[in-house]
Amino acid sequence: MAKSTLNSFAQSFWNCAWICQIILLSKASSNVVFQPSYIIASGPSVSSLLLGDTSGITLTLTPIVPSNSTGQLPPPSCIEQPSQWVLKQESVSKTSLQVQLSLNRSFYLCGSNETGDDCCLEPLCVLEVLRVSACRGGTPQATLLIQVKIYALLLPSGPGSENKTVIPNQVFQPLGPCPCDFTVGACDIRCCCDKDCSDKTKKLFEGHCFQGPFGGEVSPTPDYQCSAQSAENAPDWFPFLCVTSSPDNNPYLGLFYQGQSITPKPGPSFQAPVPSTPPPSTPYRQGDAIFTTNNRFFTVPQNSLIGQCVENAPLAFLENFNAECSRRLLSCPDQPPLQTNPADLKVKVKDGRGGVVTVEVTDETVVDLTGFVSSPDIKDTSPPPVDLTTRYSAVFLNGDVMAQTNSGNPGYQVGRPVIGGILDTFGNDTGVMQRTPIHLWRPVSAGFCDSAELRPVVFGENSTAGCLLAVNLHNLSQCSLLRETVGFLQANLVTATHVARTGKPDFRNLADWVNITFLTPNSAQAVDASGSCSGVPANLHIHVSSLVSGLVEGVPQREIQAIEVSYTESTWRLGCGGGDPTPCLNPAVTQNFPLTSSITFTSILISTGPPQTRFQINFTEYDCDRNDVCWPQLAFPLTRYYTGEPYSQALAKGFILVFFFIASCILGTPWKQIRQAWNSASI
Repeated sequence: MAKSTLNSFAQSFWNCAWICQIILLSKASSNVVFQPSYIIASGPSVSSLLLGDTSGITLTLTPIVPSNSTGQLPPPSCIEQPSQWVLKQESVSKTSLQVQLSLNRSFYLCGSNETGDDCCLEPLCVLEVLRVSACRGGTPQATLLIQVKIYALLLPSGPGSENKTVIPNQVFQPLGPCPCDFTVGACDIRCCCDKDCSDKTKKLFEGHCFQGPFGGEVSPTPDYQCSAQSAENAPDWFPFLCVTSSPDNNPYLGLFYQGQSITPKPGPSFQAPVPSTPPPSTPYRQGDAIFTTNNRFFTVPQNSLIGQCVENAPLAFLENFNAECSRRLLSCPDQPPLQTNPADLKVKVKDGRGGVVTVEVTDETVVDLTGFVSSPDIKDTSPPPVDLTTRYSAVFLNGDVMAQTNSGNPGYQVGRPVIGGILDTFGNDTGVMQRTPIHLWRPVSAGFCDSAELRPVVFGENSTAGCLLAVNLHNLSQCSLLRETVGFLQANLVTATHVARTGKPDFRNLADWVNITFLTPNSAQAVDASGSCSGVPANLHIHVSSLVSGLVEGVPQREIQAIEVSYTESTWRLGCGGGDPTPCLNPAVTQNFPLTSSITFTSILISTGPPQTRFQINFTEYDCDRNDVCWPQLAFPLTRYYTGEPYSQALAKGFILVFFFIASCILGTPWKQIRQAWNSASI
């Protein structure tokens, strides 16, 4: 391939328009598919698998070149064209076929006097796009695109050497062997470990060398060394606090010491034994973040509360979601999350029971790109930007059934949706409850009912919401139709007929469900005047009664006992005051009337203690639970309410105090005066 042709091809090859087209190519709708269907090759061999019904399938290899004007690739063809690649196929099983491509030339730069196809004139040796088509009856059934970019191998000019140069670690070498060796290539006086000093020079200061570690000599073994102690002169703290270390090691050398570690002898240990197996992991609860094996969050791009796209949002357990992220691209993405390989998502996560599971990823390609790729109307922009919409979703499955989001286990949790249902009997006596949400109004934009959204009712949160309904004089002249229309809008908020008692109900057990009581508004007695309508069910109110049925691990478990849906009727009348009689004269002029919905939760208090006695009911001033002064607990240390020490000890100490009190009264002055008065009275 000539140099000019190669450069022209490289320029069109890296054009973003058709590169993005390759990334977003759809799989042919057939019973066979290549896995993977797109490969970036940098070596002389490539392999892929053809999965599906491979009977009668023939493979063709075709080099392709994108169009210079549009940048698009030519359509798949079953006509094979000559190429420098060799296509081989091998049957792996009845439903899989291994496809392998190999290059029939070498990769090295040509010499000054060397030409031919066995060498490369430039470092970029091969740059082309290949297409392998799986055909049946002359019709392509599946295609494999291969982007090849191979550089020539640079070989050494001379023979290689097997000699290895050992470079010492300079952190430990300079001062460790001889700390007093300061001058390179010269003898330091009184430094007996200096290798630059000859034997004759050392005799000049023999006997006057630097002592201790500074001179390269070891100081006497300190007392804290375990080897310096013996059974006769060992102190009382030996051998628990002695140090096991080499005698050559000392604080002066520090990190420059090149000794070896010494394995200490087994001795008594004061530490708690380490369990042989790790303790079981805490099981996941609904809403908990899922962790990977390296204790990091398993993240998936999601939408925040304000609608922005958060790239690294933790995936919550049992929380299904659908998210859309829109990004404007000026060039082809080459980094996650847009350019992400399926292998990068096959991470290992903790299953919540002490084990590890691998995330399974299915790579799907979209045929219609209308909802994903769009071009904004922006002028004078080079290159033209592209708006790319990516969608992310997570669905938790219980076997083959999609997991329903619970609202507690088993009792309701505050802030979780109230679970409603409709009984589906399937034409027999046994039925299954079909989950149906209970809604309130959620106004958006201008707050009109025709554009309002619905939000689910959450447990334990009282709330009120509404929307505006446009009504004119013509509507108020047909009050029955107006009441029916408003009632239909309000009834769509609560389409369920039952509500679950707990946050984790059994959809096949009717005992876990409570009937919803609907109070129908009495609009038959409404009296309508001209330009007004009475008895309009403008307010829908939901009243939920709940109670605490018990405790699970100290957490109160709340369940629903009853639910009632009622309507509050209002009279709608056009306001023609303020000098503007137009609404009352022109039937096309409208006024806005509010539709509201509200919910109230009431807790039923249940006393689990013993019944009150007649004394507690009649003489409430002696009841310790209903008064600040508690006379029965005057002798608190002698009663069962005192738990500071055993009851027997408290009773014994109480009797001792009583004995001292009586003794002080008998022997003290008050008792002496009483005896004198008694004796005087007797006389």
